[in-house]
Amino acid sequence: MAPIKDARYTSPGGNEYTFAFGNVSRTTELKTSVFTYPMLDGATVQHQGRGAMTFPLACIFHGADCMETATAFEEALYERGVGELQHPIYGTHRVKPTGNIVREDPLVTGMNQSTVTITFTQHLDEDDELELNEVAANAIDENYDLFENAAAADFAEALASVENVGEQLAVVAALETQAQSIIDNTESLAMSDRRSFADWLASANELKDSIRRLYDRGISAARRTEAIYVRALNIARLTLRLMKLPSRLAVTLSSKIQGYAALTAVLINQFRNDPFDVAKTRNAFAAAMLGLSGAVATIASGAAISTAQAAATSGTGSSSGPGASSRLGGAQGAGGGATAQASAGGASAASDDGTAGTSQNPGTASREEAVETAARIIDMLETVTAFSDARIAQNIFIDANSVSYINLKTLVIQSAKLIKNASFALPMQRIFTLDRDRQVIELCAELYGTVDLVDGFIISNNFSIDEIELLPMGTRVMHYVQGA
Repeated sequence: MAPIKDARYTSPGGNEYTFAFGNVSRTTELKTSVFTYPMLDGATVQHQGRGAMTFPLACIFHGADCMETATAFEEALYERGVGELQHPIYGTHRVKPTGNIVREDPLVTGMNQSTVTITFTQHLDEDDELELNEVAANAIDENYDLFENAAAADFAEALASVENVGEQLAVVAALETQAQSIIDNTESLAMSDRRSFADWLASANELKDSIRRLYDRGISAARRTEAIYVRALNIARLTLRLMKLPSRLAVTLSSKIQGYAALTAVLINQFRNDPFDVAKTRNAFAAAMLGLSGAVATIASGAAISTAQAAATSGTGSSSGPGASSRLGGAQGAGGGATAQASAGGASAASDDGTAGTSQNPGTASREEAVETAARIIDMLETVTAFSDARIAQNIFIDANSVSYINLKTLVIQSAKLIKNASFALPMQRIFTLDRDRQVIELCAELYGTVDLVDGFIISNNFSIDEIELLPMGTRVMHYVQGA
């Protein structure tokens, strides 16, 4: 028998409360799902380990000041953060109070005794409390605007100071190469929405024309610097717009992150493999940094906005506009132990990861995609930062104005927080292998309960033309399910 210890709770603020207790117990949730099938006896049970461990306690305070002590204990339970429970039987755990607080003061039968009943839930995070603070989707747009203004101003200031004709020609050539790289790496994403593609294409043509006319010699000497500054400012905004439009479209997060990560790599390689030998000048570096920081900023903000939209409409089949201001401070996920029914049909009884069950709207994001995307945009920021730091260390560039970088970092961090918060409301990916040939429409209707989602089903699985006609036995199929 385990030795009985004193019962003590230490609040997040460091205040300790020792109390008496009666009978004790603990409850451990099992993260399991039970799936049953028509015309088939028995069930498939998916076991994903244990979930929350809870410790319900009746905390008893004795003495003349028991009511005051119980009141102070209640106040400690209101504190946000992780506390520590020394349980009399089950050891010491990092916990948070959950459920309802029940206060009893038996004035007739139990003078000088107050009881506070509360359930403590074990908190597994061993690091500092994750600061997934509430982030509004419209705040992402505000942060992006701050970044855009600062980055465009830095770019325009650097290019307006170029007076050497040779450098001007080299900068124009570098900008044309950068613009073409942006077009090549984002065109496929932009084409996914026919309504906005014309706008994107017009911006691309306007950008190329503006670059050609940047150092037009027809400008009078008196206003030359001012005119070039304005033209460069327009080029910067067109460049960022060209990257921003595809990032806001309703395509899969994995497609977006792959496209922009490839763009970042191309832009870095273009600067390293500098055929015009302009990499040693501040204006050339400013031009390169506009494309690099812009790529990170646009994918971060675009991924955050689309993830928030997908989470807000998860399972509904609807969508909201890019200006959505849904506030997602950590949406509640589905609990474990749920029972789902699904027709076995042509799908194997258990998926490759041991799952099966009723799926939700394919949408544009899954929980796995969202978490991976948050990590990828942080990695992209670190890559661009390392590239910038290397240029500074080589005395190629001196960062005289850090506002645009600070705004970029703030935008990326806030975007990652919103993505992580929103991910709790997103469906999870499940993969299974077909045990017989299937029709796409038939399979989509079985998995999602409707054929209205067949286009998203095809896109998310990247089915070929032949597969759209007939999915052969052995095909791995991904679909989305709502659950823990």
